[in-house]
Amino acid sequence: MLARYCLKKASSAPFVFLHGFLGNHNDWKPIADKLPFHAIALDLPGHGNSPFTEDFCAALLQTLADLPPFHLIGYSMGGRLAAQFAAKHPEKIASLTLLSTHLGLKTEEEKKNRLEKDLALAEKILTIPIDEFLIEWYDQPLFRTLVSTMDIRSMRKEQNREGLARALLEFSLAKQGSIQSNRLLVGEYDTLYREHYRTIPHTVIPNAGHAIHLENPDAVARELYDL
Repeated sequence: MLARYCLKKASSAPFVFLHGFLGNHNDWKPIADKLPFHAIALDLPGHGNSPFTEDFCAALLQTLADLPPFHLIGYSMGGRLAAQFAAKHPEKIASLTLLSTHLGLKTEEEKKNRLEKDLALAEKILTIPIDEFLIEWYDQPLFRTLVSTMDIRSMRKEQNREGLARALLEFSLAKQGSIQSNRLLVGEYDTLYREHYRTIPHTVIPNAGHAIHLENPDAVARELYDL
């Protein structure tokens, strides 16, 4: 079972939110506050109050067994996991929306390089102080606009480092197959992912980089309102 939190009660079909690496269910509160829908957020395996499990799809199915078909929204790592669940259990999905989610590496060389990078990051998580790891992680160009708008490093200090390391490796982009989605959202300033989505339909969220749900929750909520 995964840690499950009701952010808002309503009679609508549920909206289920999956955060990204280093995040937790609280990341979705600004969006849930702006929507009139039943909203549920989970902690991913190894994050927040969720124990680590290798079988995310089985854990999510068990955690949400009482729900009718729901709208599933995932960001980054959470988006990759959301897509895997939707492919395995389409009967549970009313819609799938992916935020800043990589759709898959094309070559074995890319996958090999990514796995090596994630192995090195997992080792750092376990061996250096969490403050140092957070500085290094959020110094990536993907998060430049996020760091300029909020003290995200302080928000991420309370972590289960072993759980994070295991999640980073088990749910690595290197192990992900190709993803298809009919609804993709990406930040205006996220040049890397805008190029990744260049040949497929997608919606651009203004005034945001990679972490669009944190940087412009109003715009993301407006996109979700019409589901």
